[in-house]
Amino acid sequence: MEDKEHLTPPAADPVSSAAPPDTLQSSGMQALMRMLRILFQGLRVLIIIIFVYLLFSGMFRVDDQNEAMLFRFGALQTRVIDPERGESPILTSGKWYWAWPYPVDWVKEIPAQKSVTVSTGEVFLPRINPSLMDPKELPPAENFLRPGSDGYLISGDTNILHTRWEVNFRIVNSAKYYLNFYDDEEAQSSADSHSRHQKHRQRGTEAIIRNLLTNAALAEMATWRVEDLLATSRTLPNGKVENIKDKVQERLLDFLEEVDLGVQVQSVNLIDLQPPLATMEAFRKVNEASETGRAEVLKAKSYAESVVLAAQGNAYRIVDEAKSYRTRVVESVKADSAYFEAVLAEYRKNPETMLTALYTDALRLALAQAPNKYIVHSLPGGSQEIRLQIGQVPEKNESATAPAQE
Repeated sequence: MEDKEHLTPPAADPVSSAAPPDTLQSSGMQALMRMLRILFQGLRVLIIIIFVYLLFSGMFRVDDQNEAMLFRFGALQTRVIDPERGESPILTSGKWYWAWPYPVDWVKEIPAQKSVTVSTGEVFLPRINPSLMDPKELPPAENFLRPGSDGYLISGDTNILHTRWEVNFRIVNSAKYYLNFYDDEEAQSSADSHSRHQKHRQRGTEAIIRNLLTNAALAEMATWRVEDLLATSRTLPNGKVENIKDKVQERLLDFLEEVDLGVQVQSVNLIDLQPPLATMEAFRKVNEASETGRAEVLKAKSYAESVVLAAQGNAYRIVDEAKSYRTRVVESVKADSAYFEAVLAEYRKNPETMLTALYTDALRLALAQAPNKYIVHSLPGGSQEIRLQIGQVPEKNESATAPAQE
C-alpha cells in the first residue's frame, strides 16, 4: 500500500493549475492588436495602390488630329492650355492631361479641324435622274411631276429646274458644334456618307447645315432667269458679273451667322443642274442658241476692242509726230531769229563791213552749188575776153547731182 501511494502521483489542484485571468486577457489583446496591425498595413497598401491607380489611370493623351472635351459630373470644364489665350474648354492634341476616373470625369475626343461635306441630296432631283442613266435607256418623258417623289425648284421666270448642291465646311469651334447641335448618332451616319442613297438624318449639325443650304439655293435661284442659271452667271446692268455659286454661298453664310454653329464654309459647289426630262430638248436648243449668241457678242467685242486700240495707236503716233514737227519748227525759227538779231546788231555797228561779209558768204554758197566756174575779167579798154578750152569735159559734181537723181 505504501508502494502504491508512492507510485501514484498526487492529484493536481484545479485552482492552482488554471491560468490567471489577467494572462488570458492580455493574450487576446495581443492577438487582436496583431490582427489590427495586419489590417492597417493591408489598408495602407490598399490606399497606396488606389492612389497609384488614380494617379496613373487619370493620365491620358489626346491623339493627333483630335481634340478633347473634359466633363466633370456632366459639366464642361475649362483649362488654361495657352496662357496667351486664357481658359479654353478644348484640350488640344499632342499633349498629356490628367482627369479623375469615370464617373467623376468623362473625356470625349472629337476630330480637330474636321472638314465635312454636306449635300442637298435628292431634295431638288427628279425621281428618274437622266444624268445617271444611259440616254438610250431613258423612259418616255412625262409631262407632270409626282409630288413627294420628284424634287424641283422654280427659277425667277417660273421655270422648273432640278439641281444638287454641296457645301464643304470646317469645324472651327468644337464647343459650339459638338455641345449645342451635335447628335452622337451622326458619327455612324457620317461613316456611310459615301452612299448616295443614304437616308439623311433629320437632326444634328449636318441636318441643320443641309437645310440651310437647301433654303439658300431655293431663295437665290428664285431670283435668276433660267438662261442665266444654265450659264451659272449673269451680267448686271452696271456691267458687273455675278456667279450663282458665289450668291448661294453668301446666303448660306448669312444663315450660318444667325445660327452660330461654329463652322467655317470653305466652298459651295453646284454638282448638278438640269431641266425636266420633258423639256430637256427644248432647253438644249435654247442653250445652244444662247451660247452661239454669247460667242458672237464676245467676238464682236474683241473686234471692236482691237479696232479701237489700233485707232488709238495711230492717233498717238500722229500726235507724237505733230509734237516733234512743232518742236523742230519752233527751234529752227528760234535759231533763225537769234542769227538775224546777231547780224542786225553787227550791221548797225558797221554796215559796210557787214554787207561785204554777207555778200561774200552768199557768193560762197552760190559758187559751192556750181559744178563748173568761169571767171570773166574786164580789160582796161572796156572790152571783155572769154577763153574756152575746146575738148575738155567738165567734171561732174556728184554731191550736187545725187539729190537730183533721187
